[in-house]
Amino acid sequence: MHMADWKSYLEDGRLARPDWWLGVDAYRVAGRDRQKPDAQGNSGDAAGAFVYTEPKAGHTKGQFSAGTCVAFLPKDSEVIVGEKRGEWRHIKAVTSGTMTGATHGSPFGTKDLTVPWQRPDGDDRGRVPLTPEGDWGWLHLHDEQPVREPEGVGSVVIPPRPVAVKAGTLMGQIGQYLDYERSTPLPPKPARELLHLEVFAGEAFAAFLAKSRARAAQLPASERTILLVQPGATLAEPMAPDTTIGRFTAMSELRPTKDSPATGPWVKVQPFFHSTGSTFLAPYYGPVWVERRHEARFRSPNGLAAWNRFPLQVQGAAGTVNDPLMILPRAQLDGFEGGNRVVDDQGVHWWQLQVINENGERRSGWVCEKDHPGTKWESPWAWPGFEIVDATGIRLTDMFLRNLSVTDSADWQEKREFAPSTEAVNGSALLLRLEQTVARLPAPGGNRPARGEDGREVVTAVKLQRAMDVPGLASELAHVVLRYESEWGGNMARWEAITPLMRNARVNWECELERVGKLQWWDQVKGKVEGFPDSPVVHHIHPVALVGNFQSTPFLCPHCRTDLTISAANLIEIFPQILDADAAGYATALNYIFSKYKIDTCNRISHFLGQCAVECAGFTAFKEVLNYREGDHLWNTYSGPLKRGLNRLHPDWTATQIEKYAKTNLVYNDKELGIVLFGDNAYPGRDYRGRGLIHVTWLENYRHYTEYSGVDVVADPERLEYDRPVAADSAGWFWSTHVINQHADANNPKKVTAVINPALKELNRRRVASQRAFTVVNKGGEPCRYNWETTITSVNGW
Repeated sequence: MHMADWKSYLEDGRLARPDWWLGVDAYRVAGRDRQKPDAQGNSGDAAGAFVYTEPKAGHTKGQFSAGTCVAFLPKDSEVIVGEKRGEWRHIKAVTSGTMTGATHGSPFGTKDLTVPWQRPDGDDRGRVPLTPEGDWGWLHLHDEQPVREPEGVGSVVIPPRPVAVKAGTLMGQIGQYLDYERSTPLPPKPARELLHLEVFAGEAFAAFLAKSRARAAQLPASERTILLVQPGATLAEPMAPDTTIGRFTAMSELRPTKDSPATGPWVKVQPFFHSTGSTFLAPYYGPVWVERRHEARFRSPNGLAAWNRFPLQVQGAAGTVNDPLMILPRAQLDGFEGGNRVVDDQGVHWWQLQVINENGERRSGWVCEKDHPGTKWESPWAWPGFEIVDATGIRLTDMFLRNLSVTDSADWQEKREFAPSTEAVNGSALLLRLEQTVARLPAPGGNRPARGEDGREVVTAVKLQRAMDVPGLASELAHVVLRYESEWGGNMARWEAITPLMRNARVNWECELERVGKLQWWDQVKGKVEGFPDSPVVHHIHPVALVGNFQSTPFLCPHCRTDLTISAANLIEIFPQILDADAAGYATALNYIFSKYKIDTCNRISHFLGQCAVECAGFTAFKEVLNYREGDHLWNTYSGPLKRGLNRLHPDWTATQIEKYAKTNLVYNDKELGIVLFGDNAYPGRDYRGRGLIHVTWLENYRHYTEYSGVDVVADPERLEYDRPVAADSAGWFWSTHVINQHADANNPKKVTAVINPALKELNRRRVASQRAFTVVNKGGEPCRYNWETTITSVNGW
C-alpha cells in the first residue's frame, strides 16, 4: 500500500494526526489526562480530559500552553470541535457526557445546565475560573479519538509534505483477508490475517544496482556482513574423539576453562585429579573438549570421550556438500539458537546449517566465519544473490492457458491448442529461472520431482509453494527482482483479455475486473510525488529479502557476544513494580538509545539500569516528587533555593516573609514548590524539576537537551515524563555527554553515581540493582561474568 493511503499513525499510545488530515471534528475522550491539576492544584492523572480557557501562544511559533483549567470531561465523553491552535481544539458542543467543575466535581449551574460559563452554587466570591458566556472551552488532543472518518475515504490522499515515520511507529493493523475459497455465509467471518506489502523501484534501479556493486568492491572487509556459502562448498562435521578421560590416570573433576564457549554442543574443560598423598586437586596436563550434554558427569568424568582440540576443523573438512548458493547475513547467523552456534578457543564463530546436497537431500553441517573453503563475506551493497528477471514479455492470457495445461485443468485437445502459449511462457526468462529452483526441490523419500515430456522441470504454483518451505530455495526465490507491470496501474486490456477464457466463471471474473479497476491508483499518484515512477512497469523487490540484506547485526556485547537486546520481560524481572505498558514501551526505547549512545556492553547497560532503580524508582516515577510534610525540614533542605525562588517571584518580600511562606504554604504543595525551586520568570507556570529516566534538572539542562535533540522540552517540560522515547533519549544524552561509560567499564558504581547524584543518595540501592541487572543482561556469558565478579571490590566503589 502506498504511504499516501495512511490517514493516521499511532505512536507511544497517543494518536498523532498529520496536519493534512482534514474533516475530523468529532472526538471521543479517552485515556488519562496528564495536563490537569487536582483540587489542590497539583498535577496527576485522571480518566478523562480537562477543559481550559483559551490557550496562550508560546515563545516558539506553533507552540501553545494551557490556559486556566475550568472543567472536566470524563472518559468516553464526545465533543464537536472547531478552531485549531497547535494540539488544542475549541469545543463547539458536548454531545455525550457531563462536564463537571475542575475543582469541586459538581455539574455547572443546574442539573440540566452543564456549561463552563455558569458559576457553581456556593461560589459567591468568584474563586472558580470561568470561560466567557457561550464558550465551551478548549481541549488538548493528547489522547482523544475521532469518532467520524475523514471525508474522501477510499480515495488516494497525498499529503502536502512527507509524513515523518520513525522506527517502531505503528502505521496500521493487519487486515482480515477473505476470498471465494474461504468465504462463509453472511455475515462473513474473518478467515486469516494478511498484510499486503510491496517494495518496488523504477527504471533507474538497474543502473543503481550496478553502481552499488561497483562501490561495494571498494569497501573494507569490516563492512562485509553477509556470508556466502558457494555451491560445492563442503561443510565440516565433528571429528571422532581422540582421547578418553581417565584412560591412564583417574580424574576426580572437570572444570570449564575461562575461554570455554557459553553455548554450543562442546565445553572446554580442565581435568583435575588427586595427586599421591594429597587431598588437593591438581590439574592434569592440558585442557580437553567434551560434549556439553555430559555436564552432570563432570564430578565423575572417567570414561568420557574427549577431544584434544576443538572438534570442528576447517582443514580436511569432510562432510555435506552444499548445492545452491546460500546467502546468510551475519544478523541471521548470530540469531541462531545456542545449540547451532559456538565459538572455539581461538574466538572463531561456527554455525550449523541445514543445506541441500547435490542429490536434493537435506543435510546439516558446520561452517566457520574464517578461511572456510568455498565461502566468502560480502557487503550488503553488493546485493549478493539478487538477480533482475524481466517478465514484461509474458502475456497474461498465455500464462493462464499454460496453467490450465500443466495443472491438468485442460483436456488433451485443449493442451494441444494451448501449446503455443505454454511454449512461450516456458521459454521466458522467468520460467527458466524458476526451473533452476524447482529442479533442486527435494521430494518425500529423496526422489526428484517428475519432469515434463520434454525432460524439463514443470514449474507449478504447488511446487513453488513447496520450495518456499526449504530455506535455501526460498532464499533463491526471494532474491529474484521481477520486472513487470504493477496491477495497481496500467492498461486494463491485459486483464480483460482473459474474460473469453473464463467460461462458467465469467460472471465472477467480471466482478473481479470491476474490483481491480477500482483499486488502480497509479495515475492518481504519478507526477505528484517526487521520484515516483511514471510507468507502472517497475522492479518488484521481495521486502523480506531486502530487509534481510541490510539488517544490522544483533545488539551483541563485543566482549562476550551476549545478546544485549532488552525485552519487556527483562525489565519486569529487574524492576518487578514496573507496569506492563511501560515495560513494553521502554524496552523499545532503551534498545534504541543503548545503540545510539554506545551503552553497548554488559557493564554499561547494567550500571545504567542500576541508576534507574533510584532516579525513576525502577520505571515507576518519571518526575521528581516535591511533597514535603514538615516545614522546618523543607526549609533546612532547600533554604538557599527557596530564598532565590521566592525572591524571584516576590522581590519585595522580606527574609522573614520568605521563610514563613516557605514553611507554611509550600509544605505538601508539589506544584507551587516546583515553580519556586525550578521555575523561571521567562516561563511562568512551568518548572524544570528532575524528569525522565535519569532526571534532567534545571532550565539550563532542559535548554541544552532541546538544542541537541530538537525536541522542545523547554516549552513542554512534561514531555520528559510521558513521552517514553524522549525520557529515554534524554537519559542517554546525559550519560554520553558526562562520559559515564568509563566508570561503568571499570565497574565502579560509586563514580557512576557521583556524576548523576553527587550526594551519593541511596548508593547501595543502585549497587544492588546494578548487580541484579547484570545477571539478567549478561545471561552467564564469559568473560564479562568473570570480569564483573572479580572487580566487585571496595577499590571499585562496591
